[in-house]
Amino acid sequence: MSEADTNAKVQSPMRRVLGNLGLLVRGRGIAAVMSLGATTLMARALGPTEFGMVVLMHAYALLMRGLLNFQSYEAVVRYGVPVHDAGDTRTLRRLIAVCRRVDRQSSVAASVLALAVAPIIGPSLNMDASHVLLLTAYSLTLLATGNGTAIGILRLFDQFDTLGRQMAIGPTIRFSGVVVAWWLEAPLPVFVAIWALAYVIENVYLHWRGRLEYRTRIGKPADGDSIKDSKLDEFTGLRHFLWVTYWQSNMDIVPKHVSTVLAGYLLGPAEAGLLRLARELSSLLSKPAVLIRQVVFLDLTRSWHQGSAAFDLVAYRTALLGGGFGLIFVAAGYFFGDNLLAALIGKDFLAAAPLLTLMLLAATFDLTSSSLRSAAYAIGRASKVLRIYALSAGIYLALFITLTSWLGLIGAGIAASVAAALPPLAMAWLIRSSKRDAASTPR
Repeated sequence: MSEADTNAKVQSPMRRVLGNLGLLVRGRGIAAVMSLGATTLMARALGPTEFGMVVLMHAYALLMRGLLNFQSYEAVVRYGVPVHDAGDTRTLRRLIAVCRRVDRQSSVAASVLALAVAPIIGPSLNMDASHVLLLTAYSLTLLATGNGTAIGILRLFDQFDTLGRQMAIGPTIRFSGVVVAWWLEAPLPVFVAIWALAYVIENVYLHWRGRLEYRTRIGKPADGDSIKDSKLDEFTGLRHFLWVTYWQSNMDIVPKHVSTVLAGYLLGPAEAGLLRLARELSSLLSKPAVLIRQVVFLDLTRSWHQGSAAFDLVAYRTALLGGGFGLIFVAAGYFFGDNLLAALIGKDFLAAAPLLTLMLLAATFDLTSSSLRSAAYAIGRASKVLRIYALSAGIYLALFITLTSWLGLIGAGIAASVAAALPPLAMAWLIRSSKRDAASTPR
């Protein structure tokens, strides 16, 4: 057993969670500054309409990838932790082979889908022929994705410092490229190319680091032990788990990428850009929510299998800390949102100020629910979590279309806040009732 693995077991779960979260937050902090700088500078350089065009192209690519994202990293952790702790390298190797196959097939399928649909959806988003061509070319970036297994391997072996560094790569490239493009007064296609290049490089880096970690920690199979015949059915419940996380991924993209594309369709590129801008600023909270899920799932899964009391400590304390932290940002957005947008971007974007406060509130609810969602996954309630998020996504879409058509862009913020309040409440009840049932069931 490696020193890193030994240390992971010696540390208390809460201390380990905070330590790993610190590694990710360090990388995300750099990424947040760079991403905010790239976004605001590009908005200044292009203006609301062209800025919205770049936003729509990137959102389209992420939407197409999200529609075929099976979140294999969740499977690597959920099924890999028990066999890794038991020292069963052979089974772990076969699990990873299956998940890699899912990654490859889904990334190719997403690329084909994006290329096929781009000429159809582009005109509906107020794109002319040149914009549609850029949108089609941008779809090729999806061939570099499909790195879920690599993320799972890095998480399984506590390589959160690597994940933290990866988070800073794309935003750093975007910021550096945008600075040069802004200085040279480059046209729209140059900004699109910068966004695409950064997206490809950050994905390729993940592939490389995941492969390196695999070779170092797991290695090749023994002579005569092939992994090419690995199948999903070897792992009880894996196929179902992948389907559940697939649909969960689709629920997650509704308030992110679907809403951006939908805003472009209903209101136009400029308003889609404002929505993306408000979401970028609120990502100070929404992105840490993703980081928390990445960190706590490993320890919650281990605590649940070991019957440790640390399960409740990690799940609920992390949720409360996240919610309290988020409310501070909501208050800051309410009182200082106008001044922040005017200073960063200019008065042309002040219409996003009320929306920003509401998006920060929605992100706070998401931050609160992050550890609860991982806890529900760890105790085997992924299907019920999916139903909760499906209901939340349905509420969001209905409110988004209705309120945006009636109130304009502010309707998008109201819809996001209302829909985001449901999951933390429902999952807290789900975890509590599931533990009560488990305690009353004779073993």
